[in-house]
Amino acid sequence: MEANPEIYVCDDWVNCEVRNRSDIHAFGRILQESGCWQDIIPGLDSIAVQFDPARYTPEEARNLFANLLQQSPKSAPPPPSLIEIPICYDEEFGYDIERVSELLKRSSDEFMAWHSSLSFTVTMLGFMPGFAYLACNQTIPDIGRLDSPRQKVAAGSIGMIGVQGCIYPFDSPGGWPIVGRTPLSLFEPGKSPPNILQPDQAIRFTRIDHHQFDRIAKDHNS
Repeated sequence: MEANPEIYVCDDWVNCEVRNRSDIHAFGRILQESGCWQDIIPGLDSIAVQFDPARYTPEEARNLFANLLQQSPKSAPPPPSLIEIPICYDEEFGYDIERVSELLKRSSDEFMAWHSSLSFTVTMLGFMPGFAYLACNQTIPDIGRLDSPRQKVAAGSIGMIGVQGCIYPFDSPGGWPIVGRTPLSLFEPGKSPPNILQPDQAIRFTRIDHHQFDRIAKDHNS
């Protein structure tokens, strides 16, 4: 972190820009380990925390935040363990798999084998609770979003627009090309933490068929 980062306080939030993107998640884990914050939000080029006004004044929160960000990223706890996410590429779930395969100059079978061999990392959570933005470890040509967003994308749908991917935790409108779906519930309010994916977590997709999808969905949601 630079010596004197510009730190902003607004109501019960403190935030600053982090110029070295690779440090954002390390600082997020340092802030988490401190136990001082009600919420910690790592972004693509910034990090924000929410403090308890009954515990800290805005100035105290700002100073605490600044002091923690002076720690070396190397001192941060390790990132979350790799998680395997089952994915079914059947056309019923992968609405746009033919289009995406064609744009990437692969057959559908080649695309499914290739996509499930890639490694991804959760860059941030946003848009809605548990919505994960993913970055791939390989260079992938830009695919772009759909010309017209869908009014409904099913929960568990997995999208990609190139090197960036996403997973929808709930039914919602969306404009990402969808290549498959996972039967896992990505956000469960009764659990702690409620989202199964965490920032800086490595992800691998494991290919399953429709029968396995139904069985996992039944077991996971029972």
